[in-house]
Amino acid sequence: AASITVLKELGFSVKEMTSILTSCRDDDDLAGFLEKRLAAVEKELTEKNRVRNSIKFILETQRSTIMQKPMHITIQTIPAATILGIRYRGRYDECGKHFTTLFRTVGRYVTGAPFCLYHEPAEEDGMADIEVCVAVRKPLTVSGMSCRVLEERKCVTAVWKGPYEGIGEAYRQLFGYINDQKLKSNGPIQEVYLKGPGMIIPWNPKRFLTEIRIPVE
Repeated sequence: AASITVLKELGFSVKEMTSILTSCRDDDDLAGFLEKRLAAVEKELTEKNRVRNSIKFILETQRSTIMQKPMHITIQTIPAATILGIRYRGRYDECGKHFTTLFRTVGRYVTGAPFCLYHEPAEEDGMADIEVCVAVRKPLTVSGMSCRVLEERKCVTAVWKGPYEGIGEAYRQLFGYINDQKLKSNGPIQEVYLKGPGMIIPWNPKRFLTEIRIPVE
């Protein structure tokens, strides 16, 4: 039993172990089998390293493409809208559960894509001042939610295509544009989720579409 355990740990197949136990009388007889196994392991490592390097190359290429891809940035006047929101202090990844609450409660009144208003960015503890919102057809009174008019505003806007993890590049380009145009950001940033995770069938994150609106003056 001990011999079988050792041979398994060395990666020998059942067929190979049967051959070894049948033909070998002591450790000296194992040399040929061990040399053959070592050659096989080195071949496997060479192949795994090739695959590893290919994966790293693809990932680096994708990251480079994301970082270099310029976005189409415009300045737009966003019309006023009646909105209903849940404001909280917490992490960005907590938005989903609040969107679920909004749609379950007032889904029939919703118009347009859901969005978040970021009143203050995250601090060192990862907590941010976030308002999860939907535009609604008429004013509503709902416990735990705030309904108001989001006034007309001038915004620097762009649509980011890709996973949320890479959206920092979008902000880099947008604030670079704001600085170049000698504008000043004014008010909470709005992220409109034109296409995101599906309610039933998940979307591919590479196809997510997020419109970023930064109020300026």
